[in-house]
Amino acid sequence: MNFIQFIKRKSKNYFLSGLLVFVPLVITILVLKTIFTFLDSLFLPYLKPYFGYWVPGIGILLILIIIYLTGILATNYIGRKFFQLGENLMLNIPIVKSIYGSVKQILETFSHHEKQASKKVVMVEYPKEGVWSIGLVNGETIHPQTREEMYNILIIAAINPASGFLIIVPKENTIILDITVEDAMKWIVSGGIITPEAYKLIRAQIH
Repeated sequence: MNFIQFIKRKSKNYFLSGLLVFVPLVITILVLKTIFTFLDSLFLPYLKPYFGYWVPGIGILLILIIIYLTGILATNYIGRKFFQLGENLMLNIPIVKSIYGSVKQILETFSHHEKQASKKVVMVEYPKEGVWSIGLVNGETIHPQTREEMYNILIIAAINPASGFLIIVPKENTIILDITVEDAMKWIVSGGIITPEAYKLIRAQIH
């Protein structure tokens, strides 16, 4: 490898490394700015006439307070019944049902970390022999005929974690992975782009 090729390779590596740092940072800033501006503009017409001036960022503060108070209401008996009634109403509206249901399932998938922390992440041959999928063990069961111990495994769809499949597999036909549910979700939802460090393929560099 001559000097020019060496410089080209190094320059390419530096550029790609900078791109991997710069692009996510810029996108994050733009998203946060959009949310910041949207929430401020949402409350601006209603609150500014009372205060006479506007404090930047008050929209985010108010929405956080509203979310917190909603959580308090949703966790008591009366509030929970009220929200269930409203949710059932929304789930009966065709277009709203698809949007609301999908968003809620995605949020529920990434929430409840305390419950998810105890779940096992497994690899299982699915949908056919020789093809492996990643799943979460949601429980155990007994085969009705053989009395064999089985795992209830949720196979989450890549890219769209709001959908997936339930399969019931003998324990001995699964491989338990030493990763957290959070790492598994990143692996699945990214379509394999984000692979846990323990399972990355490290190739020897050819000089």
